[in-house]
Parts: sequence; structure tokens; C-alpha cells
Amino acid sequence: MRNSIALSALILAVSCSLPAQEGLRFEEGYSLSHEETINIYQGFTERFNKCRLEVAGSSDTGKPIHAFIAGPEGEEFPTMMILNAIHPGEPCGVDASVLFIEELLRTDSKVLDKLRIAIVPMYNIGGALNRGCCIRANQDGPIEQGFRGNSKYLDLNRDFMKMDSRNSEAFVKLFHQLKPAILVDTHTSNGADYQHTMTVIHSHLDMVAPHLANSYRYSMIPSMYEAMESTYPMAPYVTLRGETPESGIQDFPDWPRYSTGYAALFDCFGFITEAHMLKPYRDRVMATYQFLNALAKYCSEQAQTIRMNQLRAMRDTRKMRSTTLDLELDTSRVDSVRFMGFKHEYRKSEVTGLDRLFYDRSAPWTKNIPHYKNYIRRDTVEIPEYYIVPQAWKEVIQRLQWNQVEMEALEQDTTMVVEVYYIEGFESVDKPYEGHYLHDKVKTRMTKQAVNLYAGDIMIPTRQFAKRYLVQSLEPRAKDSFFAWGFFDSVLQQKEWFSPYVFEDKAAEMLKENPELKAEFEKKREEDESFREDAFSQLLFLYRKSPYYEIGHNRYPVFRLTP
Repeated sequence: MRNSIALSALILAVSCSLPAQEGLRFEEGYSLSHEETINIYQGFTERFNKCRLEVAGSSDTGKPIHAFIAGPEGEEFPTMMILNAIHPGEPCGVDASVLFIEELLRTDSKVLDKLRIAIVPMYNIGGALNRGCCIRANQDGPIEQGFRGNSKYLDLNRDFMKMDSRNSEAFVKLFHQLKPAILVDTHTSNGADYQHTMTVIHSHLDMVAPHLANSYRYSMIPSMYEAMESTYPMAPYVTLRGETPESGIQDFPDWPRYSTGYAALFDCFGFITEAHMLKPYRDRVMATYQFLNALAKYCSEQAQTIRMNQLRAMRDTRKMRSTTLDLELDTSRVDSVRFMGFKHEYRKSEVTGLDRLFYDRSAPWTKNIPHYKNYIRRDTVEIPEYYIVPQAWKEVIQRLQWNQVEMEALEQDTTMVVEVYYIEGFESVDKPYEGHYLHDKVKTRMTKQAVNLYAGDIMIPTRQFAKRYLVQSLEPRAKDSFFAWGFFDSVLQQKEWFSPYVFEDKAAEMLKENPELKAEFEKKREEDESFREDAFSQLLFLYRKSPYYEIGHNRYPVFRLTP
């Protein structure tokens, strides 16, 4: 009851304070359209000082992506960046951001004296324009919703590393222009039913600079939970360990394909707000508004500390000598978290005649549930002094440039002894995932080779602000590397082959001249029946041991230089 009364008072106070011409109708279940949203922000620039609306770049529709920026100029002030409508069917952040920034501007809030706020009003323009009544089957409003995919049918919340969309190109350029200390990506959740209106994901603490992790673990994150307690008690995002919350929930390492994982690569701490899908739209908007308000208040009060922490993290990143490529959930360590759920039961389905899950909202409960949030670091890699990317791989180089990676082109042809990886194995998804056959469980072998490099090939020093990004994008075993996304797949196909009847004589000669090879060959024949019964496989085995076998097959074409 206490929370309900406080919530009603908050909604009434905020709603009454807004000018009618702003056109917000979220209490009636309506979300702002793209045109209405941009018109509102344009109106803010005409009514208020200390703000501007600019074009950040183009979307895949050809329509511009805007950025609204308010607050002080100067590198000494931290920036809080808000990204809305990456999934336009989850538009609570669109309306909440209008509510939030209008109040700060209208009241001439002190927050804007110490904190720069940058809002992308609508990021997925194509999805926002693809709008209708019946898009989100599992969601309580709004009356009209946008579509998850953009006009290229991409989920932009999987596109921060591979950057297949013009939207992502615009975003990363804006991101590096602003260099935010905090990023908030607003969403609506899917999944179980429970009492919480707001859940949250944050950048994985094992993937950010250690002192940033400590600062956020012991200060910012607890402060946010405390600030939300009186109106919208918050919980971690609900990734279930079983079928219902009582089984426990787990954190997941937010790989760089996601906004929070991407932000962490550049010493920016990210939040994804997840307002619960089954709560009324007005409550989801107000919960997001409350989160933005609380975070902005905290960041303005701690502005100097936040900026100093970010600068220190940037310095430490340049000095970093090794990093983790993978994390594995530690199921042996279990914490607990207070959670507000509903009793669940199983009833007979009217559709299938089988058992179906049912949450009984007349039977709420509050108790501690298991929380799996500890991870084990896996696959640590030593960072080279340089990565070398041959100019042939222009799509990769282009993406590095969009991320403002420092690099230089070789001025003349040369030969260098470098570390090279060979791809020894990987698994790929059966169906395309976001336009790619994503690779996982990559196995590599490293060796040193003399390679020919040419004028125009790219040398990338790792002692720079983008070091974490370079490792996660260029090390082939990293979860969201360019190799994982298929940018280098052409090297996985052997180009030169042999005619078996011609190569037979050469193979026989090889076995006569090389006793060690013959012993290896005979051992494989003895141990592997399918190999023993397949003449071509035996000749291929010997061909790949011969000088005729191409050196570039399965050789990862990004080289490492470590003096």
C-alpha cells in the first residue's frame, strides 16, 4: 500500500507539471511516434537554453538519427547517454526521457550544472515507423508498438560489434564523440511474471577496469536500488535458472554485441533498464523515468569522482598486458537476492489439454531466492604490442576506424616475423543469427612466421584507449570477435587441391623420404578405421603435410607483433 500511494502521488505530481503541448499520453496507453518525439525535442531547443538537437547520422531507412544534448560543455564534465527504442516495441524510455529531460530543463535543475545528458530519442527508426497494434503479443501495451527489427531486419541490440547497420555506424561515432561515462539503454522485459515493475542489467563487473568495478559495486549500484525502493523496488534482470523465479536467477556476461558489453570496452559503465512487460504502460514509463532521475541525481552529485574514475580507467587500460576472453558461470557459489514474486501453479490448458504454467497475482510473495552472479575467468590472452591487419580486409578496418582506433599504414613493402593463429576448430550455428553463421568454441594454434606485408597494410598499436575493444574484436577466440561473426570466413576454405592419380606418386615418395611422416601416417591408419578405408582422406592427409599445401588455409589473417 505504501508503494502504491507513493507511486500515485509521483505520477500526479509529474503529470501536472508538464505543459499540455508536449503531447505525452502514456497514462492513456499511447506512446509517442517518431515524428512526435523529434518535434518535442525540437521544441525544447526553442524553449530552453543549454540544449541542442543534432543529427548523429543516418539510419538504414535513410532518415536521420538525432541526438539531444543538454548540460555543460567541456571534458571535465561526465556524460550520461540514454539510448531509446533500440527495440521500438519497448518504447517506455522514449516517453520517460521526454518527461525526464523536460523537468530538468524547465526547473533549471542543478543536475545540468555538473552532468551532460545526451539522449538518442529514437534509435531504431525503421522499427519505429513499422508501427501497429499487434506486434508485441506478450506485452501490456502501449496501444501502438514498433517492431523489434530495423529496416534491414536486424536486431540492433546484437549489432554493436559487427556493425552491419547504418544505425550502429551512427551510434558508435556519436558514442566516441561524447565519450560517455554512463550509458543507459531502455527496454521492456520478456519472461516470468512477478511484482517488480523494473529490473536492470549492468555492465559485467568482471569485464570492466577493477577500480571502476569496485566503485560501481559498492556505490552506484546500491544507490540505484535504494533510490528505487520507495516507488518501484528493483531487482536484477530475471534470467531464470529453472522455469520460475523460485529456482533462482543468474547474471549473464553481456558480451560486446550488447550495449552494456560494448560500453565497458571503452571504460563506460552501462545499464539496461527492463520495465516489466505485463505492467501497465504508464507504470513502465514512470519506472523508467524514476530510474533516469535517480541515476542523473547520483551522477551529478558524484560527477567529479565519476570523471576521475573514468580517466584513471582509461590510463590503466593503456597499460593492461592481458585480459579475459571468456567467462563461465560459477554454479558452486550461490548468493541470494530479495525478490517479489507471485505463487505459481500448473493448470490444464484450454488449448492443448496439457499442463500450463500459471502465475497467481492474488498470491504475492517476497523472499530471498538464489542468485548466481559469480563467474570464472576463462581463456586469458597476452596482449601484443601491435595487431597487423592487411588492407584486403577493408570491412574490418572500416569498423575499427568508426571506433576511432589509432592506426597507421605501412609506407613500403616489408617482411616481418609475427605471431599467427591457425584455426583448429570451431562450431557454428545451424541457422543464420543476425545475418551471420556465428562461430563459437573456437580453437587456435599459434606459431611464428615471416609474412609479407605491403604498403597500405595497417599497423595498430595496442597501447591506446581502445585496447579492450581491439582484443575483443581481433582475438579470434573472443565471443564477439570479427572472426566469430564471420568476417574472415574466406580463409577457412582451401583454394588449391590435387588430382589423386597424379599425387599418388608424390605421396609415395614422401613416405619413402620421411620415416617420421610414415610412422605418423601408419599410426593414423591403424587407429582410425574410416581413415583407413578412405583413399582420398589418406592422400589429403599427406597433401597437407607437403610443400604444396597452401600456407594461408585456416590462417587467421590478423597478425600479432610482440617484440
